Amino acid sequence: MIGRNLFFLLLFLLASCSLADREMLPDITPADKPAQHCPDYFPAGSWQFVHAITFHMAAGGEGTALGVVVLDRKEIRCALMTVEGLTLFEARSTEGRPVQVSRAVPPFDTEEFAAGLMGDVRTIFQKPQGEAEDGRLAGGAPVCRFTAVGRVTDILPQQDGCWTMHTYSDGIGVRTIRARSCKRMGTAVVPEDIDLVSSGQAGYTLHMHLISAEKLPAAN
Repeated sequence: MIGRNLFFLLLFLLASCSLADREMLPDITPADKPAQHCPDYFPAGSWQFVHAITFHMAAGGEGTALGVVVLDRKEIRCALMTVEGLTLFEARSTEGRPVQVSRAVPPFDTEEFAAGLMGDVRTIFQKPQGEAEDGRLAGGAPVCRFTAVGRVTDILPQQDGCWTMHTYSDGIGVRTIRARSCKRMGTAVVPEDIDLVSSGQAGYTLHMHLISAEKLPAAN
């Protein structure tokens, strides 16, 4: 049975993005030619992903859980469970609409937790909103930048076919996501491992190890 300390650990991890890394948004120079096809890093159509999740707090403490994510066009369904099968949280989110929670065990029954969790899921699995621009950082690294109101997402393609993502809110870094051991499934690039890193006093590392990735039939 999951302990009370792990409940609060998960709550801090998935709802504390405001205390994330304080890196400032870097300048970029326009690329000479379109480069990276960044949308290919995000699965199109309907998918189901199952991950084993490990949490590490910078101040100490850790925990484990299972995460299930179902992508269906613009809708995302997400469940967080213990390894024994107890569902801690289950919800769905449609772009532009409030999160609909169908099950939430305290202390996961807050609007802040639901918004934080679904925000992380959308960042990992869906193409960022905003206008896309190919460019290069000061050191010459290629970058795909998506700019929306108050928010910028930089995606840095890696030589092994994976990617690193930095997100900024009002010019200040809020999270870094690194994909590792990627494989191509159809038109999607599916990482075997994902690290989400946040710093500060409430800093944490969220490691997701892929158990299964399944392309679902298209909805009628």
